[in-house]
Amino acid sequence: MNWFVLSLACAYFMSTSELFSKLLMRDNDEWTIGCGMVLTSLTFLVPLLIGLDSFPLSRDLIVLMAIQIPFEILAYYIYLSAIRMAPLSLSVPYLSFTPVFAILTAALLLQERISFQGLLGILIVTVGAYVLNIERFVQHPLAPFKAIFKSPGSRRMLVVAIIWSLTSTLGKKGVQLSDPLFFGIFYTISVSVPMLAIAGWRIKRRVATVNLKGRNLIWLALGGLVMAMATLTHFHAIQLAPVSYMIAVKRTSLIFSVLYGGLIFKEAHIRLRLLGASIMLSGAVMLYLS
Repeated sequence: MNWFVLSLACAYFMSTSELFSKLLMRDNDEWTIGCGMVLTSLTFLVPLLIGLDSFPLSRDLIVLMAIQIPFEILAYYIYLSAIRMAPLSLSVPYLSFTPVFAILTAALLLQERISFQGLLGILIVTVGAYVLNIERFVQHPLAPFKAIFKSPGSRRMLVVAIIWSLTSTLGKKGVQLSDPLFFGIFYTISVSVPMLAIAGWRIKRRVATVNLKGRNLIWLALGGLVMAMATLTHFHAIQLAPVSYMIAVKRTSLIFSVLYGGLIFKEAHIRLRLLGASIMLSGAVMLYLS
């Protein structure tokens, strides 16, 4: 299948998993839902291993995962907490800052020069972030920028963007060391083990919030299914295309998430946030392709 179609499908599945995560976190905490979503996705992914001729597991792959997984688990927890505490339309778009941080990190640590297109992309993403909070303009011209750091959901999603800017290429390396299907499943299993341990410890200590009955159980099943589809489409697409191209298309998930925020959760100022997210997306695409 074409990498563009796979990347677009991945964007849709990713935003839909965010929708189910937010619905579930009305009655559950982040660790419960993070663990539940990952484990449920495995029920759809693991049977696919039966069709593999071999399991391309190597020492290099294990070392790569040992480096990547702690950062991914931390980012996933912060990502879920941001979705829980803030509107989807006001938190998810800040993932557009991932390429911004990647370029700035390369400039600081590797002395790479920032191109004019890169600077323009950073400016566009920043303008989009301003537009997301532009209803605060009546308070003060700088109020939309201050709102980014006052909102805990926005702050946390910026931290996620920083972590993912550092780990964004490790997934491509993992696919190169194995194959998309095996790596996607192995990656999910590797994430599930420590998350299950943490969630189990929290339940044992009675500090977890758990309510997986009734409609929550249905949402969990659907959430696990779309997460499994997001995993499969992500790693297949990233094998077929340069990382920058694939991630640029995948970031259209921002638009889907804003639309879910307006349609499902009736979030305020949805037109302005859709405009802001669209501006940020265009800047992110420019950065990824620079």
